[in-house]
Amino acid sequence: MNSRNLNRFYKQPVVVAAELFSSGWCNLACKYCYIPKTDFLKKIHKDIIDRIEDGTYLKNVKEMIGEHLDSIAHWGTEPTLTTKNFKNFYKNVKTDFPRLKHVKLSSNFMTPPKNIFEFVTEILPKDFKLNVDVQVSCDGPAYITDKNRIGGSTNTIIENCLELTRLLNEADYIHQVSMHMKPTSSAQDLELLSDYDKCEEYYTFFDNVYDEWFKANSKGKININVGVDPTVVLPGTYTVQDGKNFSKLYENQIRLKSKGYKYVDPDSNYYHRWKNKMFYYKEYFTKQRMFTCSAGDSCLGIGDIPGTIHPCHASFYLDHDEYFNEAKKYGLDYQANKALDEGRTTQLRDTHVVDSSDDLKMLRSLYNLRSYNDFAMLKISNSLAATLELAHAGQLSPIYKNIEFAKMLSYLIQTTECPIDAIAITGSAFIPNSSLMRLFGNGCFESIFFRVIKESKDVSNTK
Repeated sequence: MNSRNLNRFYKQPVVVAAELFSSGWCNLACKYCYIPKTDFLKKIHKDIIDRIEDGTYLKNVKEMIGEHLDSIAHWGTEPTLTTKNFKNFYKNVKTDFPRLKHVKLSSNFMTPPKNIFEFVTEILPKDFKLNVDVQVSCDGPAYITDKNRIGGSTNTIIENCLELTRLLNEADYIHQVSMHMKPTSSAQDLELLSDYDKCEEYYTFFDNVYDEWFKANSKGKININVGVDPTVVLPGTYTVQDGKNFSKLYENQIRLKSKGYKYVDPDSNYYHRWKNKMFYYKEYFTKQRMFTCSAGDSCLGIGDIPGTIHPCHASFYLDHDEYFNEAKKYGLDYQANKALDEGRTTQLRDTHVVDSSDDLKMLRSLYNLRSYNDFAMLKISNSLAATLELAHAGQLSPIYKNIEFAKMLSYLIQTTECPIDAIAITGSAFIPNSSLMRLFGNGCFESIFFRVIKESKDVSNTK
């Protein structure tokens, strides 16, 4: 087996997906982004383009995963800035990556729609069908999205999304394209959406967007996912009040379900996430990989420095000293700044961003990542202890003084938090993020829990 192949340490292929560092520059500077938008990104961006075009990236992916690759995601800052450069990368997919099925990318949709259109119709192979998933970053009405991104961005995002849909509906290609919205909410947005009227405006906005979007999808060539429930900024610095706002948002979502929107169905994506997992918790300690993120497990990130491996896209840039210098000056979130000042970001880089040809460092990184993905007892024990302590300290609802409820919240946190964020915030993937616990443990999770229990009883009573 190749000396760089990521599966060389396993009896059978485990790593089958890659997140590729596809762009170093971005045309926006979103308020909640942890990447400092300064000039050092331009050099990284140029180097990335050079390595795409000279075949270095293709060589890396072939060496590290090769024929076992079934999914590749384009990440970085704004991937559509380099989609046109990937022609040779995808030229011989049949032989280079015969098992490849999925190609994913996320865009702020502030770049010309032709970038993604040409990626689907010209850059991807014409004789090898792929499932192409396109994520549209839009946080809600203009008073949310424009605040988070740039003035006027909301209209541009929607118009570009509609234009891309129209173009793809009229084009000839073999791939199956799916598109979905990705709203992200900061603590400030959660406070806003805790007001019923604003929450109603949020869902009405998206329902109107989907009305136009389905009209643009006149031939039904795009699979459009209608989920628009807010996802929270991670890492974040959440207080007890933020948790109460989050709980109020959830109450508003439940109330709005009866409004009868044409497309959207107001709800919490965290409700669905927990509901889909909770019935399998008896298997939590024997099939732990069912509950964790695929990052550092079946999926690893392939960096811009040749041969470099990351747990996922969240650690891109960390192997550049300029990142640390610029990030400290840029003014990031409190947690991100604290991680920089106290050395935890450096720890993350030194232990998890490694040269794939260095067996010792690679094994150490995989050992840490496998420990996180394969073993649950230490994580749950730490999370349970923290939940009980926070409840007794008045940081969580009193209900979590009960060990069984504390255990349930601990399970939720494990299926929600990012291990990379945990390392940056606490120094260990096995120590829970108390900020996230305050967010869910002040009303929101209790409501989700009792709703799921009631629904389960209702189903049982109808049988």
